[in-house]
Amino acid sequence: MYVVQVTVPLSQEAAWNEWHDKHHLPLVLAQPGFIEVRKFRCMKNAAKEAEYYVLYELRNQEAYNRYVKSEESSRLRQHYLDQFGAKTKITRMTWQETFRMNK
Repeated sequence: MYVVQVTVPLSQEAAWNEWHDKHHLPLVLAQPGFIEVRKFRCMKNAAKEAEYYVLYELRNQEAYNRYVKSEESSRLRQHYLDQFGAKTKITRMTWQETFRMNK
């Protein structure tokens, strides 16, 4: 799981969501090895910022490694920075599933 935490000023939230959902996320999801993307908004009641977690599911670690080394990854990151980089705070991380239980 490739996880991106984004903090967005409330004054930019609507514009960021519009661009992020319609432009950025489909471009990332179209990359080889990506399976699904889910986005969550933290429910804390922040006065000035909204916090989001974007969870990208990839086929495996190799798919993630290929993506982060690709030219397209660099291009997509730069496109993000050009659009909202100065307005948002971003933390990127990878998670490895260690347990799952279904009902």
